[in-house]
Amino acid sequence: MSRPPSAMVSCAGLYAIAVTATLMGPSFPLIVKEFNLPLELVGFLASAWSAGYLLSSIGGLLSDRYGEIRIITASFVIITVAASLISVASTYDLLLILFLLGGIGAAFGEAAMNPLISKLYPKRSGFALNFLHTFYCVGSFTGPILAVVIISWYGNWRLSYLTMTILFGPLILLSILAAHKSQSVGTGGKADEHVEAKQLYKGGSVLMMTGFFYIGTEMGTNAWLPTFLVLERNFPIWLAGLSLGFFWGAMALGRLILGSFTDRFRFRRMIMLSSTLSSILILVGITVQNQIWIVVSWSLCGFVLGPLLPTVFAWTSRQFPSRSGFATGVIYSVGFIGGVFSPWLLGTIADLSSLNLAMIYLFFSTSAVSVAMLPAKDPASVIRKADSNISQSSD
Repeated sequence: MSRPPSAMVSCAGLYAIAVTATLMGPSFPLIVKEFNLPLELVGFLASAWSAGYLLSSIGGLLSDRYGEIRIITASFVIITVAASLISVASTYDLLLILFLLGGIGAAFGEAAMNPLISKLYPKRSGFALNFLHTFYCVGSFTGPILAVVIISWYGNWRLSYLTMTILFGPLILLSILAAHKSQSVGTGGKADEHVEAKQLYKGGSVLMMTGFFYIGTEMGTNAWLPTFLVLERNFPIWLAGLSLGFFWGAMALGRLILGSFTDRFRFRRMIMLSSTLSSILILVGITVQNQIWIVVSWSLCGFVLGPLLPTVFAWTSRQFPSRSGFATGVIYSVGFIGGVFSPWLLGTIADLSSLNLAMIYLFFSTSAVSVAMLPAKDPASVIRKADSNISQSSD
């Protein structure tokens, strides 16, 4: 497999996926008005996108069998179709179906990209995956700003999805070219899949719990932070969208800066540090009233959260090397149960009580990552490498 084309397609593709996924935050206030929706139903839209990731294990299994780059190409086509139809959807029910379709496409793409990058850069998979997911953060920074700019100029939330339809075209062509050059067609085996699935569910339960709580926090923040800031903290829509953009932009920096230490230290230590600090910052961000402190708190939260998910995927690839696509897909599938549950729960609590109270769930969800990590042990290869780094430093 040629490294540069495949890696470039993965990075650019993850960026485009993130832009498309994060257009919804600034769009929700307008969708509420256009369709006259209660907040609970708006939460279902975010949950529908996340629900697509429940099929990540299928995408990972297909990438193991047929080759990662081919599944990435298919994912781009699915997202393009979904985004184009979202831009013209006339009913809430149709929007719900299309958000689900977009989530399925994104899930297949991400489930293939993570094992692909791990295979391309096996000696530094922790940093390589953090670098890959930096593009998700940059895209997530771009998405809300793109939506805010288009809404401010044209007063139309649909045009941002139409824009992404156009931008995915060149990506599809690039991925087809990369697939043509690629010699990897996956592992192709079937005999051990049931055995490996049992091993994954037994040995990867902590990683699945971590994925559940982390992705729940990420999706809840992506869906509800702008609406929370507008309705509860009197932010103008442009500043609310920008605040979400800062959260994702700071996460990109965190993955580049903190992620560079992932392969030098134990994975468990990095995950626990990240989740503990971010839970404290979330609590600050939802309780203070000063707008500057709110923006700063959420930005710092994004920075320290940055390396958490890529570190989980690096851990997964080290622990299950022969079926890294399937294992990563399972982590995504379980994780996005939390991604489906969290936006819906926040919307339900907001309808029953207040959005102020609903946002506290994000603090508990992030704190639960640290709790889930308490009984965990790093893969043996990570422990050996960390100990080697320590001994070299002492010399």
